[in-house]
Amino acid sequence: SGRLRTVYDYRKLGDETDSDAYGYWYIRGRNYFDKHVDFYSSGRYHGDLDGAGSSYADDVFTSAEDSDGDSETRVLQLYVDVHDRDKDFVLRGGRQYVEAADYIHMDGAQLMMFERRRLGGRVFLGQPVSYYSPISGDVFGGFSLVGRPWDGNQSRLTFASYKDDSRDDTDAHVFIDVRQQVTDLLRTRGQVSVMNGDFRMGGFDLFVFGEDRVSDLALGVRRWGEYDAETRVFSPLYSVLGDQEPYTYAYARLTQEILPWFLVAPGAAMRFMDSNDEDAQNREYGHYDLALIFEPSRAFDASVAVEYWDVQDDDRFFGLSGEVRYRHRKLWEVSAGAAYLDYEYTQLTDFSYSTASGDTLLSSDGTRVENSPDAYTYFLRGKWNINPHLALRLRGEIEDDSLENDLSYRARGSLEIRF
Repeated sequence: SGRLRTVYDYRKLGDETDSDAYGYWYIRGRNYFDKHVDFYSSGRYHGDLDGAGSSYADDVFTSAEDSDGDSETRVLQLYVDVHDRDKDFVLRGGRQYVEAADYIHMDGAQLMMFERRRLGGRVFLGQPVSYYSPISGDVFGGFSLVGRPWDGNQSRLTFASYKDDSRDDTDAHVFIDVRQQVTDLLRTRGQVSVMNGDFRMGGFDLFVFGEDRVSDLALGVRRWGEYDAETRVFSPLYSVLGDQEPYTYAYARLTQEILPWFLVAPGAAMRFMDSNDEDAQNREYGHYDLALIFEPSRAFDASVAVEYWDVQDDDRFFGLSGEVRYRHRKLWEVSAGAAYLDYEYTQLTDFSYSTASGDTLLSSDGTRVENSPDAYTYFLRGKWNINPHLALRLRGEIEDDSLENDLSYRARGSLEIRF
């Protein structure tokens, strides 16, 4: 079975245009060679159809994808599983993600044993994958133990080691993940992470489901410590942002049915730093959002959402959006919507910078304040399931930015083949 999807993306702002092609594939095969072999492959292709402008600085549509030339193909996963009929022993070889260890991407092998039984585990070893830097000398490996010591419980202990050849350094990571289904309507999860002997992260989550699923509630908290990790996989932004200061993160999310056709979904997240640790990268914030969802029938639904970020030092973001959608059975659907955004942020400057979108105010103390333009976006999209094996999607978008003399346009179409 599989899916093949091709995408054409067109953008226009004034006299500037950009055209790109994308391709995605997901292919799976099972139970070959007397039900002992499976395989899976996924990947993506990107092609810049018209190239960048005369200089990257002048091209409003340039991006990191343009830095490697006109096209690029990425094989995300390509592996083969060899197993017994009960899948108590599974040997996976090829390009894969190690979901038990931070979803590290590697070319290598995993041996999984009795993971669906009361006690099992796996070992893994390979070379990490990177699309941005050479890592031919890097090595990643480790093991995990998974158990179900009592009803409703699943616990996993993982040890992973990453050898970064460019820094001649190694990170050792120990991770404990405990999940418990207390009742049919209550679940919990606890996590502890230790990096090179230092506390990295500890967290707890609580999930509560109402009777007949009329409400869902998720609560969680994370405490991140000041740990020493400088290899590119565990600290990819260290060279830019420096050390991470300890902080606490908490979130809450509720989905509540008020009427059979009306739901509300408020959410909040907070980041708390330790006292006297504020710097350009370590700041407190509150993130709040609310969605109102209307579903008067199975064919029609609508939603309105508002989002607000309140960041330390008076920085902020506000966004408002809405959408309506109509579905005709499983044959086709069409939706339309609009959005508005407004933000303000302050940052340090050395007086050598180029202005981007937004009003920029420069003060004498070496800071600049950027206020967003009034930006409105309108979109229309549709989907048509031509037959069980073929689907067509189209999307059009117009953005009205108060700082631009012209409207910006975007059109995106995709054709998906399923087999």
